[in-house]
Amino acid sequence: MTSLPDGPVVVYPLVSDEGNRRVLGDWLADHDSYTAVEADVPVAEAEFDLCIVDEAGLQRHAAKLDEVKSDAQPALLPVLLVLSEHTPDIIETDRGEIADSVLVSTVDEIVSLPMQQAELEWRIQALLRLRNQSLTLQSKTDELRRFREAVDASGHAIFITDPDGVFEYVNPAFEEITGYGRAEVLGGTPRQLKSGEMSDAYYEDLWNTITSGDRWEAEIVDQKKDGTYYSAYQTVAPIPDGEGGVSAFVAVQTDVTARKELRKGLKRHREVVQRLEDPIMLQDEDGTFRLVNEALADFAGLSKEELLGETEHRFMNEEAATRIERKKAEVMEAEQPITYTISPDFERSDRNATFSTNRYPYYDGDGELTGTFAICRDVTDLEERTRQLHVIDNILRHNLRNDLTIIRGLADQIRGRTSGDVADTAETILTHTDDLMSTGEKSRSITDLLSEDPTPGSIDVTSVIRSVVDGLTAVRANVRLDANMPERAVASTTLKIREAIEELVRNAVIHSDRDVPSIEIRVATTDEAVTVSVIDDGPGIPEMDRAVLETGQAIDDMYHGSGLGLWLVYWIVSRSGGSIAVSDPEPQGTDVTISLPRGTYAEE
Repeated sequence: MTSLPDGPVVVYPLVSDEGNRRVLGDWLADHDSYTAVEADVPVAEAEFDLCIVDEAGLQRHAAKLDEVKSDAQPALLPVLLVLSEHTPDIIETDRGEIADSVLVSTVDEIVSLPMQQAELEWRIQALLRLRNQSLTLQSKTDELRRFREAVDASGHAIFITDPDGVFEYVNPAFEEITGYGRAEVLGGTPRQLKSGEMSDAYYEDLWNTITSGDRWEAEIVDQKKDGTYYSAYQTVAPIPDGEGGVSAFVAVQTDVTARKELRKGLKRHREVVQRLEDPIMLQDEDGTFRLVNEALADFAGLSKEELLGETEHRFMNEEAATRIERKKAEVMEAEQPITYTISPDFERSDRNATFSTNRYPYYDGDGELTGTFAICRDVTDLEERTRQLHVIDNILRHNLRNDLTIIRGLADQIRGRTSGDVADTAETILTHTDDLMSTGEKSRSITDLLSEDPTPGSIDVTSVIRSVVDGLTAVRANVRLDANMPERAVASTTLKIREAIEELVRNAVIHSDRDVPSIEIRVATTDEAVTVSVIDDGPGIPEMDRAVLETGQAIDDMYHGSGLGLWLVYWIVSRSGGSIAVSDPEPQGTDVTISLPRGTYAEE
């Protein structure tokens, strides 16, 4: 209880004398401003504003009353002792024990009966006024204590100075932020914190503002004890003295150093984003633009302000806009980034382009998925060059194939009509012609590989290897081919992984020095990867071929090696995010191991 109740005052009568109890009860009943606690309620459990007790009640309940009063401190819980005219002087009874131990600590007022009701009322009201004052003081004390605890617990630096600006109080956050201990600053002034970054006019304006009774708010750069600077948003306010003057100043500093650095970083990033020539955009879960850069605005033919709140349908052909919607939904559903190529038409700017787009899920500060973020790289020129390369590749392969077909036909005729060295020469021509035609086909595969969307998909490598084994054993009876693999092994790879495995197996057969080449294919899986090992018993692999497979680089500028086959293997695996390792098993042979990222079946 922090103040007397608005309703009746609660009186706890501990009167043992039957006559006194009856008189007190009648008196309380005649006064609506009082209500009595039931007589059978124990002292420790009673809630009251005033206790009225007689001599017998005091002797019986003194210990409990004293305990209850002690618990209520600093609030006063008054006890009024009522003595009848027939009661001997209590001071002289019990050898003064009551006077020495009870009256001093327990009883707050003594009245003798009989007495006028008006006097009794006055005595009771006096005790209640004292109680009310103690409760008010307790409330203010609690409020000040809570305020002090709040200030001490605050994460903001708070300090109080006298009217001359001398430190009188600093809170723990001030010590933590500035590095100064309380004892190091009390008695000093805020000049200890001056960094030299603020002008004299700044401090003059601050001082003039607060001494005139107004509040000052602004950023300030101060210096810590260790010499480093910190930025703070500072509020300084005068505390009135009640007579038109100022009794003190209170200042609150919010350290904004990290926030300012973050703001600078964001500004730098924003400037970079705006200067990039590739469109960048942030869109919410509904696909509306929340952030765009100048490059997108240029393609769209709209200002950045006009784009905000809109979607691609505002400035892009319907087919492209619809496809982008599906891609955004794909990212939102899987919460995984995707890469795709799209060629929209921009009607307003009368432009068209091809973009390689990376789209990512976007999360807010609470970690909630709220949209997508996309970076669109303009690959229009690259696409055009790719188309040109396709044209050149098609022409070269067409002419090469036609010429080689003619050469092969003539060589075959020579071989059939001659013998000896001439026939052998014709056979050599046929062999090299077949090799060149095979190289042409591999060149086409490489061109297709480097031109296609590099995004890997989930493929069951076990199924691919079964197909490779079945195809090879159908045409090469003199090969011993074993495959040790699980029922399925799903890898994240391009669709051309079959060509890579097929090339490694064919290469092992072609370069074998045995009448019946022996080749083993092993497949293993971990939580992160699928490995495919092609192990042969041939003469080994040249160092230059090993370099091509493992690094995609030739260690000799004059290297031609085994043609384009091993390069094709390297590029297929590389574009799948995998790697290749080559080792030499005992007693001879080659172990080429492909490691691919683990994929996932749709139903998993």
